[in-house]
Amino acid sequence: MVPSPLKITLLISILSIIIALILIWGTAQIAPSIIHYSTLSNAPYIKVESINVTSNGVYIRLAVINNGTPPSPLVFKPTGGWVEVVETGQVVNVTVINGTVIAKLPLTPQWVGLASVGVKGIVSGTLNGSRAYIAFFDVAPIHIINTIGITNVSYADCVLNVTLSVNTVVPVVIGPIINMSLFTVSTPGYYVFETIGIINTTIYAPAGSHNVTLTIQVSPALGRYTYVYSCNYLSGFSKYTLWLPIGVTYMYPTGNVTSYTLLTKTFVVGGGS
Repeated sequence: MVPSPLKITLLISILSIIIALILIWGTAQIAPSIIHYSTLSNAPYIKVESINVTSNGVYIRLAVINNGTPPSPLVFKPTGGWVEVVETGQVVNVTVINGTVIAKLPLTPQWVGLASVGVKGIVSGTLNGSRAYIAFFDVAPIHIINTIGITNVSYADCVLNVTLSVNTVVPVVIGPIINMSLFTVSTPGYYVFETIGIINTTIYAPAGSHNVTLTIQVSPALGRYTYVYSCNYLSGFSKYTLWLPIGVTYMYPTGNVTSYTLLTKTFVVGGGS
């Protein structure tokens, strides 16, 4: 009896399937010995090193991580690129200074209420001499940097004037003062005045970079816990140090934060320090 064409076709199909399964099984057995795996574990990449929020702007520093090892290291040298801050939508080009990648953004109100941000972008450069680009995305915490320091001191007729350099990202109220003193830089040292307790002198400074002046009537307005040894600088002494422990209230949108700091200034009457 001659097999029908249908049976022949079915038989050929079954044999083909069996042969294919044998080939697949055999390939799976020998594949580990003929396939060489490669990963990108040694490829350079970009990460956010720091984000500093200051009164002059926001500085984002990027780090280029070159993980290549001999004999064929992959070394990426940055030349430019751009970054975008996801939460604020700001996009700026980066600057490369001695191999360090930095982006400077304008300070906007959103930054004051943020704890961390997502940063994405592309850094261009060369990879072992050839043109290359690295795309990245990273989430990093932000650091708000507020600075207050004494720039100038004058004292005459029991009136103390202290000029402060204020660089803050939010408005601040400076004061009160606690236990301040002015004394000579000498051996032994001599007090011009010293106070015990709180002096409720305050001054307001808006966000940004400003100079403000505290004017303090040392005597007799400060009361019985003020020890004034002279209403002017001491005769024969030109170098002095002012100690000014003071409170600073930072006026964030989420609420006020008060901290206390010790401001000091050593100066020479008539100029110098």
